[in-house]
Amino acid sequence: MSGMRKVQHDYATQEPRRAPFDFAQGSLRYARQMHRRRNRRYLYIIATLLIFGVGIGGFTVLLTNWLDFVK
Repeated sequence: MSGMRKVQHDYATQEPRRAPFDFAQGSLRYARQMHRRRNRRYLYIIATLLIFGVGIGGFTVLLTNWLDFVK
């Protein structure tokens, strides 16, 4: 029925749970954000090393094929 009012629920928005403050750095950065940043940095390092390793492997294969062809 279009004439009936809808009930409005006035619930308070629930705050997400946050990790305790990290006072060792002297700033109010959350420990969870620090962990995310550190994990992201490790992910970039691992990705860089993986790409570098694949590049060296490909270069080695091409070099050995070229040296074998030269003989």
